[in-house]
Amino acid sequence: MKFAVEVTEVLLEPGPVAILRLADAKGLNLLRVGAVRALLAQLDALRTQSDLRVLILTGAEGSRAFCAGADMRELLSLPDIPSYVELGQELMQTLEHFPVPVIAALNGYALGAGFSLAMACDLRVISADAKIGQLAVLNGLIPPFGNIQQILQIAGPAKGRELIYTGRIMRAEEAYACQLVNQVVPADELLPQTLALAAEIARSPTRAIRLAKSVIVRSLEQGHAMGYALQEEALMECLASDESREIMQGFLDQV
Repeated sequence: MKFAVEVTEVLLEPGPVAILRLADAKGLNLLRVGAVRALLAQLDALRTQSDLRVLILTGAEGSRAFCAGADMRELLSLPDIPSYVELGQELMQTLEHFPVPVIAALNGYALGAGFSLAMACDLRVISADAKIGQLAVLNGLIPPFGNIQQILQIAGPAKGRELIYTGRIMRAEEAYACQLVNQVVPADELLPQTLALAAEIARSPTRAIRLAKSVIVRSLEQGHAMGYALQEEALMECLASDESREIMQGFLDQV
């Protein structure tokens, strides 16, 4: 069963292994304000599903991206940037603290805020033809929504610094070598392989899965609160600066 939420940017297939799909008209699945709110609403509803054991987050079938990032046009026109930053941060923390494991099935580009979205999930399975990267610095910004901690934690301090400072886009195999993804699979096997991983996890009792997730989150989040606060402050400073806005506008003028 599928249904579209009001903004038609998120689709859901419910069950013990639920699939949450990002969908927009251009197949880029940009993380607009409406999409963030739609995701939060769906995640809030799913939390109450007592038999849920695994959640898969992916792009809709036929999409060019898992999530190609924020919508720069929307960013430049937002009347209240701090509210967007706080909303995005809420989404990432909701995923990180979601009661069951969340697997990102990366079916295409995962860039910028979309990269942050993928890193907020517990596990990542990537299509062999997909590309990912945190491009924030190239746009005069810093990685949003707690992504600095995620990158440093997953890739390690040395490689993490390199990825943050360069904003490099990586192919699937390089992302795997950096430990940013758990599996690389052929494009036509992405969903079947992700479902197989989810089924392997879902074989365990629900209580054990949920307790394991809770302990993992609490073990990893020591010191995260300060990091989130510092990143939120720095990101809002970047978004308010003339330099960053000129860079983003220059990018938009070329597309």
